[in-house]
Amino acid sequence: MKNEGVAKVAASRNRQKGRQLTGAMTAKEHPAKVLDIINHFLVTVENGVLIITLQDGYVIKVEKTEKFLINAQDREWGIKKQYNRLGVHPLQLQVVEELKDLQYGQLVIRINQGKVEFEKTEKRRVNQLEGAYGDGI
Repeated sequence: MKNEGVAKVAASRNRQKGRQLTGAMTAKEHPAKVLDIINHFLVTVENGVLIITLQDGYVIKVEKTEKFLINAQDREWGIKKQYNRLGVHPLQLQVVEELKDLQYGQLVIRINQGKVEFEKTEKRRVNQLEGAYGDGI
């Protein structure tokens, strides 16, 4: 009986490790503060980069770099920037979808003269790799 209990616990652990290795973990909800930062960036920035870093499916860091390009017309008339005050930016839902499948890594959002690009870098943890002689890599 004791061996059956140990076998069930071991089988349960193996299933959990298998889920972690295949990336089939459930998506986590992101805090409202993170969603506000993303929306504010998408609405207000014309040139810049937003880097969102995730660990265990949670946002742990957000880095923002905004660039101001000043041409001759801007120097004469001053910088006039119009903000979209319609609420949620249409691309925010796409950003949330990109973050949903990411467990470890970064999502980089680049805006260049109003054009938006996404770049996703995914990292994976592999817990159970062994060499030919039972040693780790």
